[in-house]
Amino acid sequence: MCFTRFTVIQNGWTIGGFTAKEMAVSTAKQHAVDTGKPVTVVAHVAGGGSREAIFNSDGTNEKIWNIDKGRPLVPSFGQVYLNRGGGEYRCIDRRPMTGTTYYNQAGGSSDTIARFRNVKSGWTFTAKGIIQYIDGTIEWDHSSDGYFNDKEGY
Repeated sequence: MCFTRFTVIQNGWTIGGFTAKEMAVSTAKQHAVDTGKPVTVVAHVAGGGSREAIFNSDGTNEKIWNIDKGRPLVPSFGQVYLNRGGGEYRCIDRRPMTGTTYYNQAGGSSDTIARFRNVKSGWTFTAKGIIQYIDGTIEWDHSSDGYFNDKEGY
């Protein structure tokens, strides 16, 4: 899908127009934080039509896959990542690739596998098919082997 331009909107008011997706997403994220209200990025499709993504003031977003299918991510050990839904997850182990490719809603794909731990709850699991969106958030196809870590300081 080829996008020709991007419009950033809040409460029916146009904040700006961009030709670069990265600039539109960055502007939307920052404006949502600054105002405390959601901001929409409208991606205009070549030949007509549009797709929308919504950026919330807490760093979460909705429908980001409408404008970005994501890229495979090989997470760094010890790094904390923000999930598209808002949770923070620390990478505690990377696994060898299995050759299995996982797909997300937008058609992005990844064969990355890693273990993550939720920073707040201690929930630990193996994430499969990890991708990262242009706004820096991540998600994965599915997880397995989950458990709560009983140790303090997780």
